[in-house]
Amino acid sequence: MGNIKKLLAATDFSDDARQAALRAAYLAAQLGAQLELLHVMSGPSLSYMHELFKLGSDADTKLLDDARRMLCELADDVAEKTGFAAIPRVQAGHVTNEILSAADQADMLILGARGLNQMRDLFIGTTAERLLYKCKRPVLVSKRSPHGPYRRVIVPVDLSHHSAALLRMAAWIAPQADIMIVHAFDVPFEGKLWLAGVEEGEIQRYRTQARLKAQEQIEMLMQSLGDTSLRLHQTVEHGDAARVILEQEEESNPDLIVIGRHGQSIMGELLLGSVARHVLSYSRCDVLIANE
Repeated sequence: MGNIKKLLAATDFSDDARQAALRAAYLAAQLGAQLELLHVMSGPSLSYMHELFKLGSDADTKLLDDARRMLCELADDVAEKTGFAAIPRVQAGHVTNEILSAADQADMLILGARGLNQMRDLFIGTTAERLLYKCKRPVLVSKRSPHGPYRRVIVPVDLSHHSAALLRMAAWIAPQADIMIVHAFDVPFEGKLWLAGVEEGEIQRYRTQARLKAQEQIEMLMQSLGDTSLRLHQTVEHGDAARVILEQEEESNPDLIVIGRHGQSIMGELLLGSVARHVLSYSRCDVLIANE
């Protein structure tokens, strides 16, 4: 994670996108990275406007100039509020493709959770979701107005080999934060044990063993970081992972959740069909989707 040199914040000038630009600036300043603000004017939309309103041949230039003015104003506002200067860029073309192309040249993509049309553009089912499916870089989805560095972070782990990378990312993004490592567990074949008539006390014993094993693994994970200055905590709970994560969010009120793009699913479950999709949809804080 120490090689992040460039952040990309995509904006459509919505309130959520403006918040995302501010968060990107705080993060870029903390990491010593370059920040580019990108606005993409949809090529098909420009063509449609030409046909519908019979616009002149110079209309594209005027529209692009107006977008550049608005983006420069946003960059100025970000610089005034954060003290960090971002580089504004306007591009015409297919929105998703242009953002993905620009993200390939950056180390992290930052997005707002909603677009200008909040009735239509709720996060799931929008350009943001398509970007999350396709983007090869970590994606930070901003949901709150930022007021400085992250102070409380949740890192859900499945104790696979991806878990250490998630924790390192959280520690690097928020080194001064309280970081809560969250693990949800189930007893293998617990449902079948109940059906087979296994006594509740015996099942509880299996749960206790599973909890202790998970806690030991998390302790080893924390020690593997080799940084005693980090404020690391852990919670291990029995039950559905999405429910456990969201309950922990309700309890600790974090400003960031760092979660992996894939889990331990045998089918290699994609991000937006998994626990992470549920967390993205129902959490209230920022969510960083990491490439483990």
